[in-house]
Amino acid sequence: MITILGAGLAGLSAAYHLKGDYLVLERESSVGGLCRSVDIGGYVFDYAPHILFTRDEYAKNLFFSLLGDNVHTQERQAYIYMEDTFVKYPFEVNLHPLPKRIIEECIQGVIEKKEFEPRNFLEWIQTTFGEGIAKHYMVPYNQKIWKYPLAKMNTEWVAGRIPSPSADEMRKGVKGEVNKDYGPNAMFWYPKYGGIGALANEFKEGLNVSLNSDAVEIKTTADGVKTIYTQDGKTKDVVSEKVLSSLPLPELIKSLDDVPTEVVKAADSLVYNSIVCVNVGVKRPNIINKHWLYFPEKDLIFNRISFPMNFSPYTTPEGRSSVLVEVTYRGDPLDQDETRDTVLQDLVKANIIRDDDEVEVSDTADFKYAYVIYDLHHTENVKIIRDFLDSINIIPIGRFGEWEYYNMDKAILSGRRAAEKLNEGKP
Repeated sequence: MITILGAGLAGLSAAYHLKGDYLVLERESSVGGLCRSVDIGGYVFDYAPHILFTRDEYAKNLFFSLLGDNVHTQERQAYIYMEDTFVKYPFEVNLHPLPKRIIEECIQGVIEKKEFEPRNFLEWIQTTFGEGIAKHYMVPYNQKIWKYPLAKMNTEWVAGRIPSPSADEMRKGVKGEVNKDYGPNAMFWYPKYGGIGALANEFKEGLNVSLNSDAVEIKTTADGVKTIYTQDGKTKDVVSEKVLSSLPLPELIKSLDDVPTEVVKAADSLVYNSIVCVNVGVKRPNIINKHWLYFPEKDLIFNRISFPMNFSPYTTPEGRSSVLVEVTYRGDPLDQDETRDTVLQDLVKANIIRDDDEVEVSDTADFKYAYVIYDLHHTENVKIIRDFLDSINIIPIGRFGEWEYYNMDKAILSGRRAAEKLNEGKP
């Protein structure tokens, strides 16, 4: 018997790939974790925006196997909003809409950039892009999203995430001559119906998932690992040979007894940020033709906005538009009413919606664990925790279980890896 904590994509994938008996415990009333969707008056919003893309053939085939013909393939339309204009992503090769002084600073910065081995994320930005791009885009945007000193972040997570065009490509971009896709999500997929939650809902079919089941305590016993959980107000328990956990590591450690001081300290030292998502439905069609926008400038509260209506027209009632706004924070929770009001004001300021627009939906959702932050002690702290969990037959999976910045495909593959390890030797 295997107990799986959490029915996000990693937990569902583990159950999907496991041989033998298992039970998935999910605290919420639906599966998917952060990859859920909600219908508000006919508007379908994701719990934080997601798209499907991967370089892994197995993950790609699994996406299409689960979703069947419920897939829409699209070419990315992503932009950076700054200086009251839209700069196509990636910023470095699409500088032509910007003022001449900024273009010159960015190109000169690349030409004059210093070559040395970066010790942190800030130095990586400077050595990769030069001072101009660092000043105008990369530093302010990353400060805004991470809410953490960039000089105290490592670079382990960067590979493959941030395009790094050459100076020659930048010069061509100034003239508008670049015709090249950058990054793994230049083409992406998205469900036609049901939002991103459709993927988790398809995953769930045929799996043994117990909803409204919150693991409150985990104990190592002579018979195995005992998980005590509440289900619809009743306390139950299950004993298994191993536990696969996608719970955030700080929460998992709190649920264990007799945890060594060193492990508690490592868990308390893990760094992450949180997010408030504001879902906005507007009674006006086609307010914009883009998929998502990045906002590096300080005078707007949000760091990124996406438009579900352009991911799939079936997410939005006819004659309407939908906007999903992300505001990251660290520490104390934001006041959601104040955040929503500021978001609506800033959407007008950024010319996304108009003062006279009728806003039919303005819903908020708060997520404590949104992004893993790779501080300079990330590797050592995670290793301390994983070594301890391994000693008590708990296997961490997924973004917050492994404490890695996993996209959807990596979360699915994380669950698969754990399942296949447990399957070894089974018929």
